[in-house]
Amino acid sequence: MQTEPLTRRAARSSVEDRQGRTEQETAEPGILRLTIGFSVLLAALAATGLYNYLLFHTIAELVAVAIATAVFIVAWNARTMRENGYLLAAGTGLLFVAGIELVHTLAYDGMGIFVGYGANLPTQLWIASRYLLAGTLLAAPLVLRRNPGPRWVVTAFAGTSALLLLSIFAVPVFPDCYVEGSGLTPFKVWSEYVIAALLALGGAAVYRLRDVFSPRVASHLAAAILVMIASELAFTLYSSVYGLSNMVGHLLMVLSFGLIYIAFVETGIRQPYAVLFTGLAASEERLRREKDRLGQYLDIAGALFVVLDPDGRVALINRRASEVLGCPADAAVGEPWVERFVPPADRERCRAFFLGLMQGEIEANEHVRAPVLAASGGERIIAWHNTVLRDKNGAICGVLSSGEDITEQQHAEAALGRANAKLNLLAGITRHDILNQVTVARAYIDFAGEDNGNPGVQAWLKRARGAIEEIERQIEFSRDYQDMGVNEPAWQRPEELIEECVSDLGLPEGVRVRADLAGLEIYADPMVKKVFFNLIDNAARHGGEVTEIRFSYERTGQDLLILCEDDGTGIPDGEKKAIFRETFRRRHGHGLFLVSGILGITGMTIRETGVAGEGARFEITVPNGGWRFEGERE
Repeated sequence: MQTEPLTRRAARSSVEDRQGRTEQETAEPGILRLTIGFSVLLAALAATGLYNYLLFHTIAELVAVAIATAVFIVAWNARTMRENGYLLAAGTGLLFVAGIELVHTLAYDGMGIFVGYGANLPTQLWIASRYLLAGTLLAAPLVLRRNPGPRWVVTAFAGTSALLLLSIFAVPVFPDCYVEGSGLTPFKVWSEYVIAALLALGGAAVYRLRDVFSPRVASHLAAAILVMIASELAFTLYSSVYGLSNMVGHLLMVLSFGLIYIAFVETGIRQPYAVLFTGLAASEERLRREKDRLGQYLDIAGALFVVLDPDGRVALINRRASEVLGCPADAAVGEPWVERFVPPADRERCRAFFLGLMQGEIEANEHVRAPVLAASGGERIIAWHNTVLRDKNGAICGVLSSGEDITEQQHAEAALGRANAKLNLLAGITRHDILNQVTVARAYIDFAGEDNGNPGVQAWLKRARGAIEEIERQIEFSRDYQDMGVNEPAWQRPEELIEECVSDLGLPEGVRVRADLAGLEIYADPMVKKVFFNLIDNAARHGGEVTEIRFSYERTGQDLLILCEDDGTGIPDGEKKAIFRETFRRRHGHGLFLVSGILGITGMTIRETGVAGEGARFEITVPNGGWRFEGERE
């Protein structure tokens, strides 16, 4: 996935324009020389015809045969480049046209090679070759985008040519085309008109597909077909195979093959891509439009996009990234990222991280926060999401990083952290002072109780002592509640936390805790240990004759349930929801209310679903994305 800054695209377009003008300037002298050369050839042929028509005919036909063979050589050597089905079909067809024309040349009246056939045989061969030529130019556009296999093309033309020759020589079913004394037959004349119509259809197909040809190839090919049509019409007028209209027809034929030579052979040598890749210009234009569109998408995106090549240099950068860096995109491309855009204190760490990504030692899709150095000298903090890019062989060839500028967010988080730290300090000091005063109040109550034996006073002192103890419990609860959400959630292993809780609690003999949670990790607040602590403690203290507390898990859709079950007395149906409320504290304290709050920080929920009298069953629902097993880490 790559695009280019507008300035670089403009520069590249300018270079391509200069290259195109250079090719055009180089091609123009070649066209001029060819035009002069063919003009001289046609004049020489015409003069030869006045001297000896048979010599004229032989040279003209051999020139056409040579050009057709040359086109086939270009097409056949380019057969592995499957971009141009037209060239393969046209070149192969012209080869077999040349073969039949060569037989036509040898069979021409006066050559004396095919004895006993007269002027009808070469005329039949001529019509057969013209039908094959017209069919070739009509069929070639149909396979332009289908890219047929070379063997199938050769087989098709070879079979067609063989049938034509067999119909003339072995099984003489091919209609007569010339009768001595009367001249051309109606079949021959009408065949020339049909061939001209087929050529016109082939020319229309070329015109319709002109966008996939280079302009030079399309123009010369269209001109060649038009001259061929004129040539065919000229061949409908002669009554003698040595007549003037026959000569004009052959001169036009040589001219048409000369235009084909310019279109395919001469252009193929000077500008091979114009011939071999007929759709190259259109494809490049489409690709350029797609690149421009992609560049626009990247430029309007609010995220930063940076692509680094294997050397750590900037290969692509979007507008948002260049704005954050204070560096124009065209100036940033090619610059070493670490040395140019990373603060000195972080360069070694960033360089090691990049090498780790390139060598596959660091997992892809890694999220990191890293500072970047702006042109003004200031630093911005970016949250990066990094992905490695691979070539067609699967080898890592670069890194794509998309990022978000979180500088203000980071500063706000730091300020909030400092404020929380101050509030926690103040709360800790206040709690300490209150507990000190609670201790003093409890002491004075005890002193008062010792000095006064009045039962009424003793009852009031007992209530005062209970109030003091409730104040102390609430203060202790505030210590736990204060720490909730202070630190960022993290991946933790419940099995290990449960083992620590069992070790800390010192459970009574006969109470066993079993955890079947091997490899499970949950994304939770660091205080999640208190969840398991409270569940185990509550079961041991309030569950009656509990002998076993079991932790397990099961999947429900995309979520996961962590189950805590015991074999105690269970919880009555009327209290299943109430035990998680703060107002339930007078009987059981704040434990389960605290559990619910800790789990809720990362979207987990808890409920009690056990059967009273058979034991308690707590279900902790861990939402999708908040659980994983060892080996599934990003």
